[in-house]
Amino acid sequence: SSCSPRKLSKAVVSTQSTGVIANNKERGVISQLKELLSLNDCELEFTPDALQSVAELAFCKKTGARALKSIVETTLLDAMFEIPGSDITHVEVSSETVLDKRPPTYTRTVTVTEQTP
Repeated sequence: SSCSPRKLSKAVVSTQSTGVIANNKERGVISQLKELLSLNDCELEFTPDALQSVAELAFCKKTGARALKSIVETTLLDAMFEIPGSDITHVEVSSETVLDKRPPTYTRTVTVTEQTP
C-alpha cells in the first residue's frame, strides 16, 4: 500500500525525526541551510506544520536521514538560487511548500528612495 503523508497520524511519525531535522545544530539539514542562508543576510524558517510534513514524507520514503535531506533541499531549490544577491531577508516554508510544491513566502527589504525637489 502507498504511504500518503496527508493521511498519516501525527502519532505515527516519530517526533524524533522532526527533532533531528529541526534542532540538531551540527548535523541537522535545516540548521545547515539556515547557516548557509545567513551568509546572504537571510533568515530561514520552517513552520511547525512544515517540519511535520517533512518528517511524514521521510517516513513514507523509508530512507531516514537521506530522505530528510533530499526533501528539504528539493523544497528550497529555487530559493537557494534566488536568494544570493537579492533583497530577500526571510524565507518561510509552510506545509504547502513541502507537500504542494508552492513557493515559500519571501520577505524582502524595502528600499526607500528620496526625491529631491
